[in-house]
Amino acid sequence: MAEPPADGAATTQPDKPKHHKKHKNKHKHKKTPAQDGTEGQAAADGKPLPADTQVKADPLDIGKDGNVVIHGLPGSWQATVLDRPPAPPPPVAPSAKAGAGKLAPGVPLQPLTAEQVAAAASVAPQTPVSVSRVLIPISARVGLAAFRSGNRFLIVVDNVEPLDTSALRGDGLFSTLTVDTLPDATLIQVYLPDTRNLYLSQQAEGWVLGDKPPPGNAYGNRRILIPQTDDAGVLYPMRKPGRVLAIKDPVSGQKLLVGTSAFDDGGVLSFRKGQGYDVWPSVEGVVVSPNAPDITMKATARGALLMREGKPLLDEGVAIYANDVDSEWLGLNNLSDLAMEKRFQAAQLAAADSSPADRFARRLDAARAAFSNGDALQARAILTVALQDDPEESARPDVRFLLAAAELLCGNMDGASLLDEPWPEAERRATQLWRGLYDASIGGQNADAAHTLALDFKRIESYPSNIRAVLLPFAAEHIGRYGTPQDMAALDGLPAEPVYDLAKAFKALRTGKRKEAIDTFQKLETNRDPVIAEKALEQTTALQLSDGKITPEKAADKFESLLLDARLAGREAMLRLLQADAYIRARKWSDALTALAQAKAYAPKGMDTVMSSMLSQILLNIARDSTGESNHDALLHDAAMLRAHMAELPTGPQKAEVVLAYGKLLMSLDLPDQAQQAFSDAIPMFDKPDLRALAGNALATAYLDQKQPALAANILTRTDDPALSDDVRAARHHIQARVALESGDQTTALGLLGADQAAVSLDMSAHIHENKGEWAAAVADLRRMAETDLPPKGVLTPAQQFLALRIASDASQAGDKETLSWLLARIGSRSLDGDTGRVFGLLTAQESAAKVEP
Repeated sequence: MAEPPADGAATTQPDKPKHHKKHKNKHKHKKTPAQDGTEGQAAADGKPLPADTQVKADPLDIGKDGNVVIHGLPGSWQATVLDRPPAPPPPVAPSAKAGAGKLAPGVPLQPLTAEQVAAAASVAPQTPVSVSRVLIPISARVGLAAFRSGNRFLIVVDNVEPLDTSALRGDGLFSTLTVDTLPDATLIQVYLPDTRNLYLSQQAEGWVLGDKPPPGNAYGNRRILIPQTDDAGVLYPMRKPGRVLAIKDPVSGQKLLVGTSAFDDGGVLSFRKGQGYDVWPSVEGVVVSPNAPDITMKATARGALLMREGKPLLDEGVAIYANDVDSEWLGLNNLSDLAMEKRFQAAQLAAADSSPADRFARRLDAARAAFSNGDALQARAILTVALQDDPEESARPDVRFLLAAAELLCGNMDGASLLDEPWPEAERRATQLWRGLYDASIGGQNADAAHTLALDFKRIESYPSNIRAVLLPFAAEHIGRYGTPQDMAALDGLPAEPVYDLAKAFKALRTGKRKEAIDTFQKLETNRDPVIAEKALEQTTALQLSDGKITPEKAADKFESLLLDARLAGREAMLRLLQADAYIRARKWSDALTALAQAKAYAPKGMDTVMSSMLSQILLNIARDSTGESNHDALLHDAAMLRAHMAELPTGPQKAEVVLAYGKLLMSLDLPDQAQQAFSDAIPMFDKPDLRALAGNALATAYLDQKQPALAANILTRTDDPALSDDVRAARHHIQARVALESGDQTTALGLLGADQAAVSLDMSAHIHENKGEWAAAVADLRRMAETDLPPKGVLTPAQQFLALRIASDASQAGDKETLSWLLARIGSRSLDGDTGRVFGLLTAQESAAKVEP
């Protein structure tokens, strides 16, 4: 099994055993027969150990089954390089610093000392411990594997490059950390006092081992190894595989084949027992315990390949479904279609002949067999009847999960919502694929669902053919539509079957290959599958609209013509949303609201967020288009539309904007009481100080219009915030000045207005000066207004004409001939309407005559 010496295989020798430890106090051990090298040679030959060479067990190590397991490593522990990936990178020469901390080769491992055990046991399982981390300083060229065995966490580092072990020390839980270096591997051990998890993550400086997930890292969504069938055996794909090592487990004494990885590709989720081998759960890399002499593992450019020498390694879902959710909960098997059918028939017969005590178990077997055969309807029916007879079984997570998965494949999203519930921590990572399928089906979290599906896309590729045929095209399309560039890498190597052309077209579109995508969509418009054809037509129309090749009205008509096909394909909700978007572009608000209402009747709950956003956009545009509208009936119609649809929006900032706009519309209709209520409703829904203050300004203005300055002052105080922007605070000064003015305090009002040059503030300041007979000051304010609001050219609006008249009046009162002359020059030959023009002419007659005199 080992490589020949010419290929660089190496085995440690028991000569001059030394042990590298962190603690000065040493615990003496009695020499065992294993220390003479007999055990290492027997294991290398694949033979069982003689009875007289077994290592004595330490009672501190207790296995999962309650039995005592072997503690410590014999002196002849060895690491053998079995295989390495093709063309490995050249080793980097160690620096002087690295060499200083490196142990001499050939160091055998010893059991943990009593001090180390006591230090680890002193960390009470029920007591929270501080976050501890240990950096393992290795480069991205070095392979690593990590797993738990008994009460120890083990990390196997491939010695393809030297490892500086001097920095490998820790405190707390990691005070028990030991490091043992051999010619081909370095073994790091941490004693665990309980069942807590340790977390391994790769960073720029190396790998970090911690007792808490790394900060800012979605550790629960990390990669996992997803085995794939290969002609030669079972492949564990890795982006950058390391070498394969043969070691002996320091806890149980079993021989292990360890496939290391140089990238953080994760490990195997669950224990698997195959014919002649066991696959152990791992945090990183793959760990196999061979129970037959012909089981071996080979390093390939694609990953670690589990093989049987001389003949194919048959796998019926044992290794390939490397998690309990797929293999146990769903009962998936990697069998032929004929074998699947036979399995289901046998399960049905067993369920029919079962005793009452075994009835539910046999029915559950039949439901799983039906599900694995791709018959979700049959699986749901069997499970539904079984739970009616034994309702207490519904508390089991595996039963609930199987039922939810069947409901998803049957298209019942309400029943499939069980997939969204929290699952046991040990299976949570494995359940995420099905939660991603559920999220993709209901919409609303499309990007997150695409990322989840991309992480476990290879799992679907390994599913039984009848399930794969349903899930793989769906997942591929969703990743193509919504995935990131990194997510879309999962679609590389999709089958050449036409059912995947839609996913490939979306990927091409989103990676800049627009012409290729459009050509594919147009080709798919005539696809025999009506669902694919309808989706292609939808996308072609949407692209034509975005490219400006058709008008929004034309696009809306084309979407309407696809309605029957979309309904048959179960996509009416999506089609109506596209139609509503076209109407929004055409500014046909009523039609957009109608299309959105029709979409709501067919949309799954996950699309609520999208529809609420579109509804908010439509209603805000209705309110904006009403600004400046003078037709009372039109204003009343727009206000009625807003009122009819506001209740459909969820409470929050989006609804607050609409309610605020509705209140302003009511003010235009001279309905101040209703407007005040709308403003009051909007204020608490805003989540930002500036927006709350703007709503408070609107309510305070409504109170002032009704001569209620005390209420206005109160709402300004309630919506004040130190974090308000300068613009919002300046607008508040104007309203506060109005409050002071309405309360009869003109001095305070002028002080609040200060040097504010805003037109509304200048207008108020001018009014105050006019009331006090301070004409020169009023003229100064109005002239500053006119310099901005009175254009030198063009037709003057009624408001601009009134401003000109007001300046002329105040300038006449102040005897300000220079301002009158400036005003006449500003107005020029333009005439003012009606009485305004006649009065303006009288006020400026003298100045006009002076201008025409020679």
